[in-house]
Amino acid sequence: AAIIGGGSIRTSIKKGEIKIKHVYSVSPFNNYLVGIRLTGQQIRGALEHGVSAIEEGAGRFPQVSGISFKYIRSAPAGSRVQEIMLGGAPLQPEKEYIVATDDFLAAGGDGYKAFGEAVRTSKDYEVVGGMMRGEKLAYSNSGKWVRDIVVEHIKASKKIGPAAGGRIVELSQ
Repeated sequence: AAIIGGGSIRTSIKKGEIKIKHVYSVSPFNNYLVGIRLTGQQIRGALEHGVSAIEEGAGRFPQVSGISFKYIRSAPAGSRVQEIMLGGAPLQPEKEYIVATDDFLAAGGDGYKAFGEAVRTSKDYEVVGGMMRGEKLAYSNSGKWVRDIVVEHIKASKKIGPAAGGRIVELSQ
């Protein structure tokens, strides 16, 4: 599963040949990939935060992969997310999952406290050479930017298309 803030996606790529400069336009930030161990409850908290300021068009709106959720825009912030599926199964509040994100959100950027608190409360949490380390981090690589991982994926895939819909569904109340 993966969650990134919508504010980190700066443009769209049109149909046709994709060049490296296109990917760099979409993802202009020097963020690296991080895998965090989170409980289902922490994931729910992160998604609730992500939709908490939707009426303001805040950049923290979550973009997800391997996760689907439904939310009610008009519900009070903190109780908008109604259903979460992870890998096709209902999210279990006490179960621990590994969620991919970038170092900005992992550090609690855009107010993603669930991520930042999980990482910083590790007994052995430290930052060494600009890279976060700790028991709650399943993966951390400051030597490879997220956009370069995307470029590698596109090169390996040869042909890609738009993501399948239905991952994020707005419900009427």
